[in-house]
Amino acid sequence: MQLTEVTNETLAREFLRVNNELNKSNPAYIYPLEKDVKEVFDPAKNKTFRQGELARWILKDDAGRLIGRIAAFVNKKI
Repeated sequence: MQLTEVTNETLAREFLRVNNELNKSNPAYIYPLEKDVKEVFDPAKNKTFRQGELARWILKDDAGRLIGRIAAFVNKKI
């Protein structure tokens, strides 16, 4: 397995694709609007960034397929 930190736009797009890959066979899955997900990670849109930091990672299997994602938020004010 491979854990990669999201550090550029290409990896950010892969981060968004993870849910599609994991849920593509689920007929009840409703993909969230990309705009809404992106705003969570945008310092200009998310007030959490005023006192905090964020890191994101994507997880791939040995064949390079997306199998998971992680986002960590830290509030330094607390």
